[in-house]
Amino acid sequence: MAIEHATRAGRAATTRRRVLASARDLFASRGFGAVSMRDIAAAAGVSHPTVRNLFGSMDALLDAVVEDFENDLREALEGRDPDLDLIDEIARAGRDIPGYVELFTVLAGAATLPEHPAHERFRARDAELQSVAASMLREARDRGELVADLDVDGEARRLNAAWDGLQVISRYLPDEVDVPEALARRIARLRGRAPVAGPVDDVAAIPLSTVFVEESVDEHGYAVGRRRRAAIIEQATAIFARDGYHGANLRDIAASVGVNASTLLHHFGSKEALLAAVLAHRDATMAAREADADDDPVRALRGIGPTASRDARTEPGLISIYAVLSTEAVVPSHPAHEYFRERFSRAVRVFENVVQRAAARGATLPDVDPHAEAIHLVALWDGLQLQWGYDPDAIDIGLELDAHLASVLRAPMPAGSGLDESDIPRRHPGRPRPR
Repeated sequence: MAIEHATRAGRAATTRRRVLASARDLFASRGFGAVSMRDIAAAAGVSHPTVRNLFGSMDALLDAVVEDFENDLREALEGRDPDLDLIDEIARAGRDIPGYVELFTVLAGAATLPEHPAHERFRARDAELQSVAASMLREARDRGELVADLDVDGEARRLNAAWDGLQVISRYLPDEVDVPEALARRIARLRGRAPVAGPVDDVAAIPLSTVFVEESVDEHGYAVGRRRRAAIIEQATAIFARDGYHGANLRDIAASVGVNASTLLHHFGSKEALLAAVLAHRDATMAAREADADDDPVRALRGIGPTASRDARTEPGLISIYAVLSTEAVVPSHPAHEYFRERFSRAVRVFENVVQRAAARGATLPDVDPHAEAIHLVALWDGLQLQWGYDPDAIDIGLELDAHLASVLRAPMPAGSGLDESDIPRRHPGRPRPR
């Protein structure tokens, strides 16, 4: 009897591992929202009731998959001393676990929503990672590797945010963004060991507004139809931000506007076309704000923080839909994948141009490489938006961006000093003081 029981338990354990492996693969390749329990059962070669009996619900299955991945990572790093170099090793270990980065990137945005089954886990995970990073930075500071007045908690928060953002961007620009390498460069800058950048030539300005795609406005048709189209886009924006693309239902969007699904499809044709219209509308809103942005690169960089703080106050829905969809769409089959790939590519080019022009004027610190800094800045901004989603009361995106840019730009000269910013050298915030 005992042998029979052990045999059944062994078979159940084997089946559970097979289901978990199938779920890991499907969540990583399609995203959690696009996968059903029946899909997982078919991939594992078992029945749908078997999967339900083992895990109870999709939420419980997701929790088990996340725990399984985190166990893999802990095993890969077992026995490693916790110092700043561990950050690079964690990134490399995660990259080498098949499906790990894909799954956590897809979930990062969706889990910012309080109702998502992974919200509390990811919120706690984010807090834990920040605590670990702060501990490593504090110990490095106490050993004299970093400056004595380093804002340890703030730097840990920004480092963690940049890490999340780098993982997102790397899924769209894999040939351009190497997460461990980018993190290692940031650590080197904090230690004051980054190489001094070579001479930088000034280039023609690329307006910040070109990060965004201009919306083509259809002026044809009756005013009633145009107003209805605008109302559908407004409601779809809110529902895509809440449920993601896969979780959003066209009938729910139509009902929220007071029309039926066929009327909605008359205006947009398909769910994919509606998503495209929502993204284009969001970009048009953001582009209008940047249309009159200052061409001066230093003022443009110093204006990033206030702009981000204003957006969080006035348009939190735009941040939410961007956080949810930009992470969900890392899966190549997602209808918005190409849109975000192009947008990230443009953003890196534009910010590289701004930093290069600032460097040509002598306004940046000597170890600032325009291309690497552009990638880091875009990643940091995106990662801060994710952190803001986990805990909006604890994160001020604009202030965090300002704090980072203080490690990029030379300090402004007091008014009336008669000196240019480039006339006075400034100690890098990550370089230890002479003893």
